[in-house]
Amino acid sequence: MYGCRGATRGHSLRGWKRDKNCDKYKYLELKITNDGKLDEGIKDRIMQYRRAISMLNGVLWDQGISKANKKNIYNTVVKSIITYGSEVWQLKSRTEMLLATEMDYWRRSAGKSKREQITNDRVREITGAKHIIVDDIRTKQLIWFGHVQRMPDHIIPKQILLWTPRGRNKRGGPRRSDEEGCG
Repeated sequence: MYGCRGATRGHSLRGWKRDKNCDKYKYLELKITNDGKLDEGIKDRIMQYRRAISMLNGVLWDQGISKANKKNIYNTVVKSIITYGSEVWQLKSRTEMLLATEMDYWRRSAGKSKREQITNDRVREITGAKHIIVDDIRTKQLIWFGHVQRMPDHIIPKQILLWTPRGRNKRGGPRRSDEEGCG
């Protein structure tokens, strides 16, 4: 279920205590660093997404395959790769990277390269793509938020959600809890 990367011996995560020898944790296919950031895990998801797109390259450029089939491939295979575990992501810094990765799929399925300088809106119009991946991730996050809100107070995900960080505020504004980040 969990494991430590960079430690001198075996599993280092005991309960919720941090081991000084461990700099990365992997929990349910999500990589977490000692400072609590998920950036490395998000980058891994994007790389898996890009690998899937490159494997589907021949199918995507084939104009004999209908738009509906390409949409089905996107919804069943490609979108599930990028959105797995996205309920806990912080989207602010990675939004543009996710959008660029998604547009890579839609450009290939439209048969348009970046050199043709066609706008993203036009590519979406050609392919009939209505939703963007960031909206799908935000929807999943709100569903997860509601699920955790309905949990009893003694369950760990609920305790983490209700936890408010202590300490001095950094420049730029007050500290935010997870609850304030949703919505």
